[in-house]
Amino acid sequence: MKKNFTRPSLMSLVLVLLTHFVYAQTDSTEVASIYGFYSYSSSLMNASSAPELSIQGNASYTATGVQLTPASSGQFGGLFINGRTFTSVNGLHVEFEYDMKNGTPLSGTYGDGLSFFLYDGAITNPTIGSPGAGLGYAYNRAKDTYASLRKAGLSGGYLGIGLDEFGNFKSKRFQGDARVNGIAGVTWSQATSHVSLRGAMGAAINSNGLGTGFTGYPLLVTRSTLSNTGTVGLALQNDRSYLATSNTLTSVFDLRNNAGEFRKVYLDLIPHFITPTTTDGFDIKVDIQTTQGGTPVNVINYYHYKTSVPYTENANPQVTDFNTSDVEGSATNQTLNATVPSVLKLGFAASTGAAYQQHIIRNVKLTLPYAAVANDDVTSTCKLQPVNIPVFSNDIAYKGPISITTPPTGSNANIDYSTFSFTKSSDTDLTLYRKKVTAQGTWTYNKSTGIVTFNPSSGFTGTATMTYTIKGKTVKDSSGNIIEPYGDTAYRSVPGTITVNLKTTGCIYSVVSNRMVTQGVK
Repeated sequence: MKKNFTRPSLMSLVLVLLTHFVYAQTDSTEVASIYGFYSYSSSLMNASSAPELSIQGNASYTATGVQLTPASSGQFGGLFINGRTFTSVNGLHVEFEYDMKNGTPLSGTYGDGLSFFLYDGAITNPTIGSPGAGLGYAYNRAKDTYASLRKAGLSGGYLGIGLDEFGNFKSKRFQGDARVNGIAGVTWSQATSHVSLRGAMGAAINSNGLGTGFTGYPLLVTRSTLSNTGTVGLALQNDRSYLATSNTLTSVFDLRNNAGEFRKVYLDLIPHFITPTTTDGFDIKVDIQTTQGGTPVNVINYYHYKTSVPYTENANPQVTDFNTSDVEGSATNQTLNATVPSVLKLGFAASTGAAYQQHIIRNVKLTLPYAAVANDDVTSTCKLQPVNIPVFSNDIAYKGPISITTPPTGSNANIDYSTFSFTKSSDTDLTLYRKKVTAQGTWTYNKSTGIVTFNPSSGFTGTATMTYTIKGKTVKDSSGNIIEPYGDTAYRSVPGTITVNLKTTGCIYSVVSNRMVTQGVK
């Protein structure tokens, strides 16, 4: 059967190609960030060659992420992302996945847990905090009999978030081998599986054991994930007392996932504005996604971590730590200087004791709160056939002033199409790449439509991938002051990945034979 085809004129083809070139293939540049912040992401899988990473103790690089501890007793390991610093003026948004599995419980509970921490970016050679209940963040003091167990807290520590499966990270202890401040005298309805926040390193108080690195790190807020009834959470107040938390978890769960699936933590530090131009620390929010693709559960709901924190140093010896006495002295009232460092670094730690389990982390992302989000896209095409990908359909940029009471709204309608870029060479690379040529084919971006086109090469036989990033829009008031900063380079998304797979069935090809064009299906 004959089919008639209208052949396009040479001029129309030229016009189409010129239009495509103008809108899709012209690189441009963007302005450097006024905030000096650049996003960071790492899978942490087989990451031993990453120059910004360093591990301590029993931690090791594996194909599934960084194993902080194996599932055996008395283990302690840490990971520092020490080669990267992050400015703190606009807050931070951190995501990471973790798994706690295998091992042996003590009295029905596994241990100990893991911590994520932020520390002063001026520290070049950080020293991890104490093992065991300290989770690598807090200190541990001891009498002379156990002098080898003395360990200062994390050097330059600003904030430690404990995923405390065993439950001791939050607690005061005063005994021969362990002395640290914390919550005391509480009958918990659920003492285990707590998300707990400890504050910054304190100032030296005396030379009798409470020196530099052995004070501060006070317990700020804690919440069990196991229940909504009874005493399940407490938060530090201005009068140094602890008040029950009021948030109700949408679902309760154990921090340890017995199904063996990684869970995801979302941490937000939002600047706490006391005037339109003045801040006092951060409002801290911690959510945990317990099932893949599920709605995260809010565990810590915007705790205000101030720059000045009244607390009680309540694990003091009567005279000194440097003897063999077990006599406890009086607690003292202290005020923690929790001024936010101008730049921060981050890391992780985990520990085990008589109760033990394996601790693994992976897929770390760090951006600003309300930075754009570029989600992965997957499509397929036939051999030698271009494919168009509407990459923005599942992406987000934000609009509205930054606030925890009326948060900015996220939508793909807020994306600035002109800020799209394919893979950049470095954080400071200000080129916006609109065309990339690889062995698999040519990638082009049309800034008027927001469409990415992949044109496979003749040698394309399997899978092609390309990363890209996006931003939102900056809005200024009538005086020129920035009220919505989302167009700044600091708010550029972590890269999303476009994947194109080659189809081997269901493809329609044009077959040219002696001036007749027919359709063939494979």
